[in-house]
Amino acid sequence: MPPKANKALAALKTVTKLLTGLVLAAVAVFVIWGLFNLTTLKDWVILAGYKPPAEIAAIVAQDQMSAYAKTLFYVNRPAILNKIDFAKQCPNRLQESYVIGCYHSGDNGIYLLNVTDPRLNGIIPVTAAYEMLHAGYARLNSAERNSLDSAMWSYYEKYVSSPEIHQQMAAYAKTEPGAKYDELYSVLGTEVMNLSPTLERHYELYFKDRQAIVKTYQGYESEFSQRQQMIASYDLQLSSLKNQINANQSQLASWQSSLSLQSKQMKNLLSSGDYYGYNAMIPGYNSQVDQYNQLLNQTKAQIAQYNALVSKRNSLVLEEQQLVQSINSSSMPSLTTK
Repeated sequence: MPPKANKALAALKTVTKLLTGLVLAAVAVFVIWGLFNLTTLKDWVILAGYKPPAEIAAIVAQDQMSAYAKTLFYVNRPAILNKIDFAKQCPNRLQESYVIGCYHSGDNGIYLLNVTDPRLNGIIPVTAAYEMLHAGYARLNSAERNSLDSAMWSYYEKYVSSPEIHQQMAAYAKTEPGAKYDELYSVLGTEVMNLSPTLERHYELYFKDRQAIVKTYQGYESEFSQRQQMIASYDLQLSSLKNQINANQSQLASWQSSLSLQSKQMKNLLSSGDYYGYNAMIPGYNSQVDQYNQLLNQTKAQIAQYNALVSKRNSLVLEEQQLVQSINSSSMPSLTTK
């Protein structure tokens, strides 16, 4: 073989060895990196080729999720389901509470109830953020959890006064007694406007504008709370009116009995020819009749007011029931309205 050919072959072998070495080194680096970043590698594999449905991508945009939050959300293959399918994925274990979203541990799914009532606009994106935070909490290491759990509970006990949130946490204590901090992590992140600087910095890991999510939550939550407050106000007014009406009716009955007795006495006086006694009773009788009629008219007006308030209250109760119905996954639609 000519000298030049030998040199070319030797150079080719050298290059081949070098490339092989580089490839093996790259593979080794990738393997080593993968061993220390199994979760990231797993996410990459899961999301390879994943294209989120338009409504899911819209939620990410509306919640202004960070790249990390979007990854957490997407690896769970989030789905918006009708009541029948949702109830299969997210069973309700407490009848007095309503489940509108759930996260299956181990990044095995995020499911959201398809709430279509326009008065509850925004409830799906907020619920999505809430469930995504469960996935985030699951990935915290023990040191991070211990630190955050302490900070969250301290802030909750000192500064969170919302009765709705306290009721919510009490319900979770019944349905998920071992998940107090996990649930609080999502509650604080999506439902409480102002947090401590430490907690605010932490939630920046997930959201570009967390307060916007809380405002959305407060918007649809007020659809419930305002009606509940108005119903409670009507109940107080109705109770007061009922007491007044009952007292008036008792007074009217007493006066009616007194007037009936006086009328008989006056008839007896008239029939016996005692015109002086009869005329003497007339002013007092007429005065009491006037008082009776005034109180009777006042009571009629109060009864009309009472009935009008009952109508308004019942309308609000019906509206509240409609809102509850829209988020109650246990309430199945009929076959004709599927």
